[in-house]
Amino acid sequence: MSQKILIALQYWAGDSKLALKLAKFLADIEPRHSDQADFLLLSRYDCPLDTTTVQHLSRKFNVHGFRGWKRGTGWPAGCNDLWLTVMEWAASMSQAKKIPEYKAIFTCEADGAPLFRDWITRMHEAWDQVSREKPVVVAGPLVLPGPHINGNCLVNGSPKNLNWLAHGMPSVHPAVGWDYLLAPLLKKAGWANIPGMRSIYNTPTFSAERRKSLQEEGVFWVHGGKDDSLIRLGREEWTI
Repeated sequence: MSQKILIALQYWAGDSKLALKLAKFLADIEPRHSDQADFLLLSRYDCPLDTTTVQHLSRKFNVHGFRGWKRGTGWPAGCNDLWLTVMEWAASMSQAKKIPEYKAIFTCEADGAPLFRDWITRMHEAWDQVSREKPVVVAGPLVLPGPHINGNCLVNGSPKNLNWLAHGMPSVHPAVGWDYLLAPLLKKAGWANIPGMRSIYNTPTFSAERRKSLQEEGVFWVHGGKDDSLIRLGREEWTI
């Protein structure tokens, strides 16, 4: 098994501008070509893959660029199909030995952002800690209702787990988010809350003060931001 994680950033036309800005930010804050993570940039079937961003990412990561095939649109069907495409892509590519057996796959979207420049190291450490405690198939911010693990999460990258998620799960209903619908199965299979990953759903913007408060709590990844405030504040702090 590879000791790397795979960062899988998914986007569609409606959030492509912010997603691509996030992708470039994640590359720019890496001090050198990463030996901790590879990158998958995945666009929805009706949205072109941005090859310029793929090239930008390749300065710091081994990059896979892929345009999805599933036809779901809207919420949550579009989100469901993008996430399931990651699982199916990773399962098939792993089986074909075209990608490593990643320790974990981090699925994320345009409304996420890191709060620390060494966020990948912190994410590795968090995954390793919860995995030492018990077998885990998915880990991330545990949220209500449900509870359930938010879709900005780490997924066990073993071929067995990926094949189960891609092909062994019940059909995901287009009117219910996969993370909520599959929560009972994921809990039974093994999930873990990671306090350093926080879902603050549908937040219009983040102030410097709120960002600082989250950093003081040890939060290294935030999901739910609807603008580029965390990216802008990160660039200011790290002068990049």
